[in-house]
Amino acid sequence: MEILDSFYDLKPQNDLFHPRKLRLPERGSFSICGARATGKSALILDWLKDRPQESWLYIDAQDPVFALEDIDVTMLEEYLSREKIRTLVMDHWFEGFLDRLPKVEELILVSRTFPVDMPLPRYELFPLDYEEFLGFDRGHSPTQTFNRFLKLGTLPSVSRTTPPSALLKLRELFYEKYDDQESRLLLILGRFQGRRATTHQIYTAAREYFRISKDWTYRTIRRFEEEKILYFIPESQGTGRKLILYDFLLSRYLNKRQPFPVTFDAMVALALIKHGFPFYTLKNLGYRLQTGEEIILPAPFESEEQFWKRAQHHYGTFKNSGARHVTVVSVSNRFRFRIGMIDFEALPFYEWSILNE
Repeated sequence: MEILDSFYDLKPQNDLFHPRKLRLPERGSFSICGARATGKSALILDWLKDRPQESWLYIDAQDPVFALEDIDVTMLEEYLSREKIRTLVMDHWFEGFLDRLPKVEELILVSRTFPVDMPLPRYELFPLDYEEFLGFDRGHSPTQTFNRFLKLGTLPSVSRTTPPSALLKLRELFYEKYDDQESRLLLILGRFQGRRATTHQIYTAAREYFRISKDWTYRTIRRFEEEKILYFIPESQGTGRKLILYDFLLSRYLNKRQPFPVTFDAMVALALIKHGFPFYTLKNLGYRLQTGEEIILPAPFESEEQFWKRAQHHYGTFKNSGARHVTVVSVSNRFRFRIGMIDFEALPFYEWSILNE
């Protein structure tokens, strides 16, 4: 009861919260999941702020007290009833934290992955998309904002900093959110950003630097994929998969020698993921949407003349894929032309990303 009293008396707040596009229900139970550092806790604390403080209880399942103490569900229910608590939030929830879910009017579970076999409405939070970043970073020209986006990435707490301190904040998050073994594996994953990769290849690369077990590596990569810390994008034809980490600034932090085109390619892929477009990789020619006849091709710096030559060279591949439109996503270039039956159009990332909301 003393532990529950301490949580009841502590009403956490987030004074730096900025609105997100994800809309949670005003009433009722639900679960929200998302990868580490995507802003789940901040979103829930904002959701709670207009409710009477005596009506809710916030429990952090990662609080150090739970390393030594357990919560008895029956006692928790007695406490909720005694204090007339209508809303129970359990942040950093994980399977096995309680023997069963407590009975309460509103139950909110916040976790990295959705609870298994749990009949609660589900909501998923991703890192910032570009439109959300605009809400964080007003008052600059489109070009200035895009340059800041490149330097600040998509994790909310990093995006609220200034570019000189962004990497320091990212380093802080990196060591806060990942244990030593996970950190070592992420260093290797950073080297595979934008490349075809199998779990065996990742394990083989990791064991050259660290003492690491095969079972743990396979299990952790599978968990990272479930948590959407990383994505394996399947090839349009073939069995290969391209690896993309969930924040392009994190991958640059992990791999200082990562070329900018690799970073830019990841930005485009992550925008497609956040906007809900199922897609495949098309060799080294961007991404083919599963629905429709469109290819999205990252080309940060190519001029119209340069891309015309590439389009001519790869026209057969574009045509055989069924494409009728190729969108060329650039840093700042705009152009449009047609070859045969295929339209080619180039747009800056900051325009393309907003158009595809």
